Amino acid sequence: MNYAIQLENRSAKAICHDNEQEIACSTGKQKPVVKVPMLACDCHHHIYDPAQFPYSPDDKRKQPPSTVSSYRLLQKRLGISRNVIVQPSAYGTDNSCTLAALQEMGPSARAIVVVDESVSDAELRNMHDLGVRGIRLNLASEQKVIKPDGIERLSARIHELGWHVQFWTMADDIVDMEEILKRMTSPMVFDHLGHLPQPSGVNHPAFKVICNLIEKGSAWVKLSGPYHDSEVGAPSYSDSTKLAQAYVKFAPERLVWGSDWPHPIMYSKKKEWPDDAQLLDLLAQWAPDDAIREKILVDNPAILYGYR
Repeated sequence: MNYAIQLENRSAKAICHDNEQEIACSTGKQKPVVKVPMLACDCHHHIYDPAQFPYSPDDKRKQPPSTVSSYRLLQKRLGISRNVIVQPSAYGTDNSCTLAALQEMGPSARAIVVVDESVSDAELRNMHDLGVRGIRLNLASEQKVIKPDGIERLSARIHELGWHVQFWTMADDIVDMEEILKRMTSPMVFDHLGHLPQPSGVNHPAFKVICNLIEKGSAWVKLSGPYHDSEVGAPSYSDSTKLAQAYVKFAPERLVWGSDWPHPIMYSKKKEWPDDAQLLDLLAQWAPDDAIREKILVDNPAILYGYR
């Protein structure tokens, strides 16, 4: 199936007539061309609701509201039935907004939270019962909650719950932390293609580190946010596409996909919101095989996030 031609010639049939209203932080009104299987999961998005949950005093971005109701419209457009809410840096370690959204969305949702070492085991257990399945370590921003020497300690604690550590970190830091990552007891997930800089891409040493961790059976990668490190940019993100294709070739069983809605990096850089359907359609180039795409969208998330 030639998806490139389909993407260039989107027909009127693809227009989402039952969802003509605008969706916060997203452009376009068309459904994806790529076939989205039942129980497909968006493994990386955020919820921002400053009216009910004020941002941390340390937050400088002031992201526009991106609420559960807005995300449900996006789900409908994309044909996604499962989702993973990732705690954004705007809220620091106050997970109230993320947990409220998790409860509102019900059993089809999971969440990743941000904690520090003061979190109690009882708090972790309560969050697990709500549907939390991991912690996020943002090592790339000024708001570092956990220093590298605390990563192993938290990893050991959440391992008891079957959780994983999700890393938002720069590629050079991945290389610097290689020995720590090798010793971690819990699984780890690298978001946004591992943040490998372009044009280095697969030639950056972090790619080998991540692949070695995948071979060890301890790492996963999120095929998300191709705009984060792309120098080529929209709509092709051809440099990020080469990197995504390399991951798919290496270990399709260790990949999940995420929308990264509401695209906070685009807001901070004052760039136009992307078309989320077109971002999902990139999967047709990254993983042309239908069976592999189903693995990335359905089977792998079911394992990683504990869907039954």
